[in-house]
Amino acid sequence: MKLTKSLAIIVLMSAFTTVSQAQEMKTSKDSLGYAIGFQTGEYFFLNQFDFISLEAYLAGFEAGFKGNRSSAKVRDPQYTELLKRFQSMAQQRQQENQEREASFNKFVTKDIMEKNIRDDKDVKQTESGLQYKVLVEGKGPKPKATDKVKVHYVGTLYDGTVFDSSRQRGEPATFPLNQVIKGWTEGLQLMSVGSKYKFWIPAELAYGDRPIGQISKSAGSLLIFEVELIAINPE
Repeated sequence: MKLTKSLAIIVLMSAFTTVSQAQEMKTSKDSLGYAIGFQTGEYFFLNQFDFISLEAYLAGFEAGFKGNRSSAKVRDPQYTELLKRFQSMAQQRQQENQEREASFNKFVTKDIMEKNIRDDKDVKQTESGLQYKVLVEGKGPKPKATDKVKVHYVGTLYDGTVFDSSRQRGEPATFPLNQVIKGWTEGLQLMSVGSKYKFWIPAELAYGDRPIGQISKSAGSLLIFEVELIAINPE
């Protein structure tokens, strides 16, 4: 039987979950084992894998870690079927969580964007739903959708979590304007070279209901960018 790559990683990471939280970290092996065990446990917690018995999980881990396959309480073909069942249940639970997160984040997005328009006369909204605020107005040309642009930017979620930043990397980013999210394609065409804008981009103009990388509870989130347009079609 072959495990899928993702499931195999989970099983491998689980190899150290028997390290007790009360155990003193005396050696690097203890610290490493505890760290990996905690990461695995937290992964199960965050994804609400409450359909698993922790006691049975730890017993199964210990038997497997010691190589006691002959005394295993679950064997093939049941073993294979149970792992397939776990994978199916895990995927379903993750999908449910993602849908719930996206629904909540869209509610928060609506509230934030309505407040922007109500409380800040400098915030403008386009027909698509993109919001922007001019921080610095440049005097150079404006890009077309078919141009490449060179920019500095910082991207955050509505709670301030930074998920991407050219400034943190220490160098501007260059990319074709028609190969990024819709909010960027539209928003950057409003800017003149030398400008700095702030954008509020709803999920519909960004990544839809998908989470942002590995960031927890980011599915369907509003994205906030501060962007400086440095050049168009740089050499």
